[in-house]
Amino acid sequence: MISKKNVQLVRKYLEYRRSVDQIAEGSAKREETHLRYVLRWMQEASFQDVQDKRPTFPDYFRAHPLSERSKPLSPVYIKKTLATARLFFTWLSENETGYKKIKPAWIKKIKVKRLVNIQRTTEYVSLEEIMTIASRPCKGARARRARAGLVFLFLSGMRIGAFISLPIQAVDIPNRVIYQDPSLGVKTKNSKYGITYLLDIPELLKVIQDWDDEVRAVLPPNGFWFAPLSIQDGTIDQNAFEIGKHRFNLARRDFKAWLEHEKLPYHSPHKFRHGHIHYGLAHAKTAADVKAVSLNVMHGDTQTTDVFYSSFKGDELKNRITSLNKGNKSEDNQDIISALEDMLKRLKGE
Repeated sequence: MISKKNVQLVRKYLEYRRSVDQIAEGSAKREETHLRYVLRWMQEASFQDVQDKRPTFPDYFRAHPLSERSKPLSPVYIKKTLATARLFFTWLSENETGYKKIKPAWIKKIKVKRLVNIQRTTEYVSLEEIMTIASRPCKGARARRARAGLVFLFLSGMRIGAFISLPIQAVDIPNRVIYQDPSLGVKTKNSKYGITYLLDIPELLKVIQDWDDEVRAVLPPNGFWFAPLSIQDGTIDQNAFEIGKHRFNLARRDFKAWLEHEKLPYHSPHKFRHGHIHYGLAHAKTAADVKAVSLNVMHGDTQTTDVFYSSFKGDELKNRITSLNKGNKSEDNQDIISALEDMLKRLKGE
């Protein structure tokens, strides 16, 4: 049995996160899933006695998936769940009467000693693949929208939620600037504002410029760049100015259908974001370049970009380091060499 009082506290915390911290609903749902582990761990015990609970939450969590059919928990998921637990117990100790004895020093211990074999993103859309996508001829607005959308995701590195909510007025393709502005209705992660710059690849820019011209010809500035289509005739719907809660799935379904029709391999929208990051890291020549890639995709820090998205293979890293050592050995070159050497050590588990 799970304590009803504990359930009530978790619900109160999630409401606080939504209303005060104003996190996105998707983030709240993920934290709710994370905290289901905490509730199962505690069972009927009170959160007041959490510091004496054995086994500790990290030990329990790694050994007890929510479902018997669940895959082994990835190091990344473990890290995020433990971070949610720390946030929850910090909130509980600071905001609820009777929980002051939950000490910050104990909360900091909700972690694992070392997350080995960090799951890096190894699947991404390559430049060759996106060039093939861009080269395919399209008949009909649905096909043109799918092709342009996939190219846009690669050039911008945007998350799918932000992309499908992007109004035309936030897109400036001639200057390769995208305004991820929540005040314009863009659904960014944690409602964060950011300016994103498109990769300067002319063949790809032409594809999205053609679609941009098409939507601007019939829609006002607040119309969606990934324009909704009419159910009747498949043309751009000039009266749609709201995003339905299922539009994420609609976009994915349309992307998949078009790729299958073209007999091209399917990648989820996020893999196009991965492709953008990999392309940027592969062409980075200085440490500042690496930071620019991280900022452009609105990562909180370069460690996120490095640890979870850098998918350089060992030989690729060695070749890159070797090429950087040739010729001009500026301070910037030495910075990037050191960063890549550190990355290589992490990949080897040193």
